[in-house]
This record gives sequence, C-alpha cells and structure tokens, in this order.
Amino acid sequence: MVLRRWPYSESSLAVHLLTPGQGVVSVLAKGVHRPTSGSWGVLDTWALVEAEYGGHESREMLTLYGARLLDRCSGLARDPEHLIAAGLVAELAELAAPPGMSADAAFDYLMRRLRQLDAGVDVPGFLCAALLEGLDLLGLGPLLDAGPGVRASWQWFSPAAGGVLPAGAPRPAEHARRVSTDALEWLARLRAAGPAPGVVAERAPARVADALTILGEFAAYHLERPPRAWSLLRARGRRLARLR
Repeated sequence: MVLRRWPYSESSLAVHLLTPGQGVVSVLAKGVHRPTSGSWGVLDTWALVEAEYGGHESREMLTLYGARLLDRCSGLARDPEHLIAAGLVAELAELAAPPGMSADAAFDYLMRRLRQLDAGVDVPGFLCAALLEGLDLLGLGPLLDAGPGVRASWQWFSPAAGGVLPAGAPRPAEHARRVSTDALEWLARLRAAGPAPGVVAERAPARVADALTILGEFAAYHLERPPRAWSLLRARGRRLARLR
C-alpha cells in the first residue's frame, strides 16, 4: 500500500510503502515520470500495488524495479472528509508497522478501512471505529469501562489517566472532558463488535461527536506526534461550523 510519495528528482519519486512482511519500506522509483517507465499513474497515495524492489540493506532507500496497480480506491476522493479520514487511518497503520518487521495486522487494518471509506461510509461513525481499533492495535486503547458502580448520565474522561474515571470521581487536575455514558457505552460496543461488522450504527450525532472528540484527544496525547490528519479534521470542522 502506497503511504506517501514526494519528488526526488525531475523524473523520480521517493515512496513509502506499507508491506505485510517488512513493515514500512522506503523505495526510490527512478524515472517514474517517464511515459515508458511502466509505473506512470500507478504509485498514487493509498493505492494497492504489487511492487518489486531490492538493493543493499544498508541503503536508506531500496530501488523500485516495477509496480502494478491492483486497486486505486478512487472513492476516497469523493470529498475532503473521506480523504482526511484515509490520512488518519494511514498514519495509525504506519505507526503500527516498524520497518523490517512483520506488519500483517497493520496492513490488514489499513486495507480494510480504506475499502470501507472507498465504499462511502458515514465518516464520523467510521472514524470512531477506526480510531478505536487503531489505538488498540498500537497497545494504547483507552479505558472505557470504569467498573461496577452507580450508573451516572456522564463521566469524566481523561487522556492522562488512561480513559474514563469511575462514576462520581472528582474532576482531575489534568485536562478532562465530561462525556455522556451513552457515548462511552457505544464505544464499548464498537470495541466488542470487532473489525468485521464495520461500524455499529449510532443515530445520535451528539454521541458520535463526543466519542470522536475524546478518541482524537486521547490519540494526540499518547502518540509521540499527534496525527496530522486529526488537526486537519478539527480545522475543517471549525470552518464548516462558521459557514453554518
């Protein structure tokens, strides 16, 4: 899967590929912009390709010998929200796939989630499911169940504390949000359902918005670098809110 690409010379590209067996691989696609290269139009971002590459292990980038397009996921370009969502899941998959190590789970996660976006899923609900699965894949999944106790209508959620606090707990000193218990229970159902069903339906936009906010803030807090796509998503949300 092509994660990203950028110009290396007038006719060549540097490309990051996510592979099942070797994690993230950096390759140099020499002369790719020449019409006779055989890779013209193949190395698009988030394209699924069959790639042949090689070179000495000590080199920073391997050499791409050829690439064949398998799936372009053209539906991702239907609107900016789908593109931003694709960028977010790609960033999480890349973090879960260190170079030189098997990355079957990260590759499966990215391919499955991109195909769901390609099919035209509802983006907010999709992002909740994809963010939660991605954080679990990284071993950073938030605590969503505070254990037995009196059920309240809302609870504190603190990224620094690892997730939800017990019902009745005081507001922590660090950043925290009041989140409806319904939103937390919906996220717990998403986690329990696993990746196969896709997104568990939730028709209350406020609950989905609450769930997406706390997951995004949790990811931004616990990852070494907050996902760039999350910042884009928040900026676009603020812009749309002003237009309304």
